[in-house]
Amino acid sequence: MKLLLDTNLLVLLVVGLTDRGLILKHKRTRTFEPADYDLLLEILTSFDTVVVTPHVLAEASNLLAQIGEPALSTLRTTFAALVEAQEEIYVAARDSVRQPAFLRLGLTDTAILELGKNELALLTTDVGLYLEAAKTNPLAENFNHLRQARLLGN
Repeated sequence: MKLLLDTNLLVLLVVGLTDRGLILKHKRTRTFEPADYDLLLEILTSFDTVVVTPHVLAEASNLLAQIGEPALSTLRTTFAALVEAQEEIYVAARDSVRQPAFLRLGLTDTAILELGKNELALLTTDVGLYLEAAKTNPLAENFNHLRQARLLGN
């Protein structure tokens, strides 16, 4: 089975793979704990492939840059290796902007929705994306729900 990650989780994955200590230091991952990274890795073991879109990769690359050197170069090295190892699926921007959800969610999330129609599991931290995806994709999961369940011991 294939898993599509949203931008925030891809950033968490790259930061955690690079250095767990950066999770609490990087501007874009401060809302996460190292235990969230562990949960993400645990979830990833249930899937054969992680799928990304060029839109998610571009956003993640830009967000990863919100830290200084030498961490930035190290993060980019990890990011490059991850990109090489993942399946990238292209969704034309012109197709995404024609979707009704585009006005609410924007280009990247609308492209994710389009891919979610292809029986891909989706893992996101974005409530708007999750709610829209859940309408048509029974494999959509909100990572925050999984975090909460972990905290409650479920």
